[in-house]
Amino acid sequence: MKPIAMMLTLATFAAAAAQGAENPKSVALGRAMRSDEIAAATAKYAFLSGSMGEGFKSSCVKSVAFPDYTDRWARIYEDVLTPQEIDTSLAFFQSDAGVKYVEGIIRRLRARQGKESLLPEIPGEEQISEPQMAKISGFTSSDTGRKVLGNETNLSHMALALAREMRERIVVKCGRK
Repeated sequence: MKPIAMMLTLATFAAAAAQGAENPKSVALGRAMRSDEIAAATAKYAFLSGSMGEGFKSSCVKSVAFPDYTDRWARIYEDVLTPQEIDTSLAFFQSDAGVKYVEGIIRRLRARQGKESLLPEIPGEEQISEPQMAKISGFTSSDTGRKVLGNETNLSHMALALAREMRERIVVKCGRK
């Protein structure tokens, strides 16, 4: 990509990011789901593991901060979900069962990525009671649960644009050694 085109693209993303989310509940949902944290850590892992090519400055890649993406995830939720679906999802992800669900995802991603993972370590053992498991099952099999956790959200045009932006931001900021 030519330098001027890349600058214009990055300026467009920066302007969009500066707008912020309109609904504070969608921001809270993104944080409860830890979408920004998981996405940033996974992107950094891809660069550091060589999946995105070799030679990126490790300390620079590790310095990419997930809060830079919180508002963007909130806007994805606002675009895909109705206000009622945001409320329902937020209630679940802020519940004990929802917290354990997200912690379980992080544990499994860390295990898959190995000791090089940049996801936070979740202390303690994973213990989910039967009522919590029933709540997790109920939410994840509901229309809202499938929508917020599935392709409709994660492969939406805004989510894919965010993934491209994260990749480009790391490439530009942390270029090859």
